[in-house]
Amino acid sequence: MVQSVADRNRNMEFLRTVNTPDVNAATLNGGLLSVSRFVRRTPGHGMSEEHAQEDAYMLSLQRHDYQGDLWVDGKRVDFGGSKAGNFTLYDYSRAWRADLRTEFDCVNFHISRRALLSLEEEIGPRPFDGFNLLPGADITDAVVQGIVNSVVPILERQSDTSQLMLDYIGTGLLIHLASVYGGVPEAAGFVKGGLTPRQLSRARALLDANLDGRLNLADIAKECGLSPSYFARAFKVSTGTPPHKWMMERRLDKAADLMRNSALSLNEIALACGFSDQPHFTRAFHAARGMSPAAWRKDAVRSHSVSLFDIPADRFPRG
Repeated sequence: MVQSVADRNRNMEFLRTVNTPDVNAATLNGGLLSVSRFVRRTPGHGMSEEHAQEDAYMLSLQRHDYQGDLWVDGKRVDFGGSKAGNFTLYDYSRAWRADLRTEFDCVNFHISRRALLSLEEEIGPRPFDGFNLLPGADITDAVVQGIVNSVVPILERQSDTSQLMLDYIGTGLLIHLASVYGGVPEAAGFVKGGLTPRQLSRARALLDANLDGRLNLADIAKECGLSPSYFARAFKVSTGTPPHKWMMERRLDKAADLMRNSALSLNEIALACGFSDQPHFTRAFHAARGMSPAAWRKDAVRSHSVSLFDIPADRFPRG
């Protein structure tokens, strides 16, 4: 199967991370962007190869201090490295090369220009026209760092991650980057009233019918006649919670009902409610309800089991 230009860049093949024993890699592809983490605990990775040129960007955040050299369009860039928690933005329409001299632990986002242009309801009449950052700039940004911190556990446990969760995180990152570094006013066209009753009803119905989490943000937004970014924010205004968290609550509610009213095993309930497996179900349920599904089910059955001896005599029918 022939890989596309975007796929080669998403997988960071130019960093020589594929089949490299010293590098640990994890990649997760979303509807709006892709995110990867690459870790090398020893120095001297060396020169990167040429990446595929495309109309897209890479945001790379270093989780530890990093030193290396950088070239763009054949010219060396004033770049000594990156401090822990800082990020650098790379325009894939230009030719970049890097000499990775020290060990690294980086989280990289592949962001297409198409995804940035999809923010039409957020940015109003002023379209995105590129980022105003110098090549190799080492940027400190608490919002980006917070987003990366939320992504790292997702990469470590991908089976627990829904498409909606990744799309929601991607939407937040895109809006932040476009508004802060793209000269676009944040939420220029955003209506604070949220979704209309019809849109909210349709969105809830779609989420209820797709508890397996495979439905992406763009699909739901399209059904509501909105862009993914606008829909995500409007849904939160209407419900008080993001789409992926609302869906998780519905999963847990359905699971609780099945535990109380069916003889299905916990594994069967987990799969019926859209969890990847029983351990995923157990982690999510314990985090939300403060106890394991098995303990909750035991308490629920006990509280709903009423012995005939506990029923007052005057409640029995008289013959």
